[in-house]
Amino acid sequence: MGQSNWIYMWGALIPLIVSNVLHMVLVKKNLWSALAKPINARAYGNNKTWRGVVFVSLVNAMIFCIIHWPSLNAFRGWEVVAINFFIGWIYGLAYVLFELPNSWLKRRMGIPAGGSPERFKGLFMLLDKTDSALGVSLVFCVLHPFSWGDTALFFITASGLHILFSWILYLRKIKKAF
Repeated sequence: MGQSNWIYMWGALIPLIVSNVLHMVLVKKNLWSALAKPINARAYGNNKTWRGVVFVSLVNAMIFCIIHWPSLNAFRGWEVVAINFFIGWIYGLAYVLFELPNSWLKRRMGIPAGGSPERFKGLFMLLDKTDSALGVSLVFCVLHPFSWGDTALFFITASGLHILFSWILYLRKIKKAF
């Protein structure tokens, strides 16, 4: 991966880290409670809410814009801001949406929201830590002409960061479970 691709990769991952950590704090403090309504409790459980969809997408878009802020002296500065906002929003949305199939599968298996299965425990733990990383990796690959190797590196890095920050949030008692 070339230096510019590394820079772009971190420019995509840092907003995701910040927006998701802030989301966990938001959930812990029960802020934005009006949006804490399940997307579809029967399909995904009570933990997948509109608050997550709106907050993660919106905050990720804003942070992505800040990190990729163009010189507004340029003629097309505000157009670039709008494009960056959209790209950041898509990354945040992909992060949230790619968690839904795993939740759906767990509900079909009778596993309660926030619970872990006895059967295939390791597989579901791996899915919990890589589902959203897969979503943002696919967006990364689609939005930019990066190789599959760069995309795989993005996926591995995103998954590793998800594991690291989940562990930190669990240790800080912001998250209930690792």
